Amino acid sequence: MLRWVALSSLLSVICMQGCSSKDCTLIGCADSLRVWLTGATAKPGRYQIEVVADGVPSTCQIALPHTCGTQPACSGAPANWRLTISPCGPNQPQSIDGFVFYRDVPVSFDFVVRRDDAVVGGGSAQPVYRESRPNGADCDPVCRQAPDIQADIAP
Repeated sequence: MLRWVALSSLLSVICMQGCSSKDCTLIGCADSLRVWLTGATAKPGRYQIEVVADGVPSTCQIALPHTCGTQPACSGAPANWRLTISPCGPNQPQSIDGFVFYRDVPVSFDFVVRRDDAVVGGGSAQPVYRESRPNGADCDPVCRQAPDIQADIAP
């Protein structure tokens, strides 16, 4: 019994010196970057948005007006972004709102917006991200968000 008490005491001292405990909460968060398209985003036509993020190309297409529930057709590498379109319903104008990066936010990206094969917008960016640790200074996850970017779409 005496050996067990001595061994327990020794292990407790070793653990207190070598182990650290930190108080972390379990708040989740996600990396994000939003690009808002402004201007003539509701003009009828076939839209194609081409994005090259960190050298990886991908494309999404959708026609306006579209049938409610129609999802953009996307191709290329598994995209870390998605096209955002206005809600669909009776007497609601349809528009392309922009696109959002929702994981693996890029260091840099270029994009082109085409309507009926004519370039109507585009741009390049190297976003400046703000990092946050919602669960504590030494706790995961680390989340990165950048200010929204706006790009004008020509009539």
